[in-house]
Amino acid sequence: MSVLFDHIEVHVDDIQEYGRFLRTIFEGGAFEVISSSGTSMFTSPQGLHIEVKKKRTTDKPLASGFCNPCLRRPQAKEFITHLGFPIEKELDSPTGKVYFFVDHEGVLWHIKNVTS
Repeated sequence: MSVLFDHIEVHVDDIQEYGRFLRTIFEGGAFEVISSSGTSMFTSPQGLHIEVKKKRTTDKPLASGFCNPCLRRPQAKEFITHLGFPIEKELDSPTGKVYFFVDHEGVLWHIKNVTS
């Protein structure tokens, strides 16, 4: 039997706005409503599935469990600046700089800069 990873869930205030954000940060992808409650599924160009549901609490996301999504891309710092989010922290890694930012829903992301 083969086990496949199906999807990650994110709970947000504004499902449609988060769909626009995901399409921007992944530079494309599909976003469709999959239930009468507005729950939607984002599929990135690389095939990652993120189910977007309505948040039921006012608590901010915490650093426990699955959290802190990471992307790799060239010109990471410029891309985050273009999105309009301040860079919270920068780290050096063996492969280059890593930039951390918090999105409009309070989710902490980081992007590893790729130089080629």
